[in-house]
Amino acid sequence: MSDFIKVEKDIWKLEDGSLFEGNINDVPQGNPSNVAKAGKEYRVEYLELHGWGKKKASKKSAAKKAPETKAQKPASDK
Repeated sequence: MSDFIKVEKDIWKLEDGSLFEGNINDVPQGNPSNVAKAGKEYRVEYLELHGWGKKKASKKSAAKKAPETKAQKPASDK
């Protein structure tokens, strides 16, 4: 028995293979393919086949130390 899920937002597959959830007018790249329509039920296996539900590893950059930006007065030799 397969599980079904009701999709809350339209799901679009972009040319690079990534997914976008939302309105077609907000898609960052051209020519997306519609994977799922909002408000309809789809099999979880179907959505996973298209890459939905997979978490991308987030790239966390190491905290960078801010460079010293204090202005220094030139030493006067009087």
